[in-house]
Amino acid sequence: MAGEPVLYLQLRLFYTHKGTEKLFESLPVAHGVRLAESISGDSSFAHATAFCHAVERAAGTVVPPRARALRTLCLELERVYNHVADIGAICTDVAFVTANMHAMRLKEAVLRVNEQLTGNRLLRGMACLGGVRFDLDAGRREALEQLLTDLPPKFEALVNLVGDSSGTRDRLETTGVLKPEVARDLGVVGLAGRASGIDRDLRRDFSHAFYDAVQFTVPVFSEGDVQRRLAVRREEVGQSFTIIRQVLEKLPAGELHADLGELPADRVGLGYVEGWRGEIFHWVRTAPGNRLARCKVKDPSLQNWPALTEAILGNIVPDFPVVNKSFNLSYSGTDR
Repeated sequence: MAGEPVLYLQLRLFYTHKGTEKLFESLPVAHGVRLAESISGDSSFAHATAFCHAVERAAGTVVPPRARALRTLCLELERVYNHVADIGAICTDVAFVTANMHAMRLKEAVLRVNEQLTGNRLLRGMACLGGVRFDLDAGRREALEQLLTDLPPKFEALVNLVGDSSGTRDRLETTGVLKPEVARDLGVVGLAGRASGIDRDLRRDFSHAFYDAVQFTVPVFSEGDVQRRLAVRREEVGQSFTIIRQVLEKLPAGELHADLGELPADRVGLGYVEGWRGEIFHWVRTAPGNRLARCKVKDPSLQNWPALTEAILGNIVPDFPVVNKSFNLSYSGTDR
């Protein structure tokens, strides 16, 4: 018997194949936004925005500044609620349930504001081709500003609660290490890559939406363990608060969306978004009749699954849940 150390991990994926890429070809292009929202439920707005970005580039359409700013707000809200939930879930996997209860309370606060802003807790229905569907009126703005007042100190209290727990630190530090050189060889992206020394973020490096108008810092660590993947989430939540405040200060006036008109056939476009998990790409080729001949989707989970097999080696079986949760990869996003 080998005992508790993990000697080998075999991933068996692709049991949830939905044929999503093929479905894009059978829909009018405007209906593809809703399909994009279903690719990975916790990244519904990011996938929808990447799809819209691809089609808009194929059509040669420029999205109005106000719509780009509102897209940025929603992308950061999606980042916040997922990161906060993951911090709590990581704590649950090392039996620190109290921290998870606090995290779920904060996540719920964000989801309720999401619903006030867009009518949906997961921000579905907000994105549309050429821009967004709903404006930030006085009432919605007040709700968002109240969230920015209430949430940061409560999140700081959660961070301190986790940081003060020596038992939690003991379980997270040096656990599930993904070495920087291995991360680079595997092409790991997103928060997992940044926890392993890969300094890359599409928001900064290839600015989309309204990110070229705001200032923020991309957190990068080199240790590559569960503690640093949690730390990336912690730091990114703080940066998201900063980004949202700047967007509200600089929010342009103007239209919410641009009319794409008749979509030209045989055009291609690449849309991209730095989702909370990592890089999301949608590539489209247009067909006659406002339809698509092809839509290729890449969720960051597809790229990062091999990293989990490397990070778990040498750890003990009871640490698998927390190592797995520190990556938190999407089965649905992988098998689209």
